[in-house]
Amino acid sequence: MAPLTEKAFVGGTEIDVAPLEVISLKLLLEDDQNERVKLHQAAQSLGFFYVDVSDSKEYLADVEQLYSTTERYFTQPEEAKLRDFMAMDEFRGYKGGKNWGSLEILRDDVLHDKVSLPTVVQPDAATVQHFIEFSHDMVHTLIASLSKTLWPDSAKNLGDVHRANEPSNSSLKVYRGPMLESLADVGDNTHTDGGTLTLLYTDKWGTQIELPWNKEWAWVGAKPGCAIVNVGDTLQTLSGGKLHSCRHRVSQPVAGFQERWAITYFFRPENGVTLATL
Repeated sequence: MAPLTEKAFVGGTEIDVAPLEVISLKLLLEDDQNERVKLHQAAQSLGFFYVDVSDSKEYLADVEQLYSTTERYFTQPEEAKLRDFMAMDEFRGYKGGKNWGSLEILRDDVLHDKVSLPTVVQPDAATVQHFIEFSHDMVHTLIASLSKTLWPDSAKNLGDVHRANEPSNSSLKVYRGPMLESLADVGDNTHTDGGTLTLLYTDKWGTQIELPWNKEWAWVGAKPGCAIVNVGDTLQTLSGGKLHSCRHRVSQPVAGFQERWAITYFFRPENGVTLATL
């Protein structure tokens, strides 16, 4: 039987909330078999889940600092942000449009000092680096656990195409995507993520996911001390379709302007990998 959605009230409006499983990073690091099974089931069924990182106080402090960094970046004049625009680079720099903006920083650039951080981000360089390092270690823990459950009697390992020292387009990406005065102004941006796993931190309602068992939409709420994690197309392909890359969209449950920031880590395979079932 499909799990039931929960209910929440936002601005007097009742909304459906997706039934996301909570996975303990601490237990995965201890190689807890029950937690591994729980992770696999969540990645297989809904493709969205929470990872509890509440024991990692310094990392959560990084997230809070990055909210401030994001706000400081996006309150700059547009001409200042356009200095970080890289027209021919999909994975670096500033991108923006009406009512939205993003800044993407590649892990490889931070680790190897390839590209300077934007001026207003430079005071938080240590925070950026620590967030990226911890996030990268976390997703490696997740794929190691998934590998053990997907292929228990095999040498197959998702880590073989995500080697930590090989170049990749894994990145920190921060967003400004404010809630708008009118729901009619919220465009449809339904998509799946192209990478392996995505980590998301946000403090406002902003993500809806399509429930695979009935094709209805439900909201994902922010949970204190947890990352929202979702399976991407790459992981679905590498697993032979056993794990689910869920359709989702950025939206808002009620009308009314509010600034809204999001901190994400996009975990992608090493460059040059041919994507096929392992």
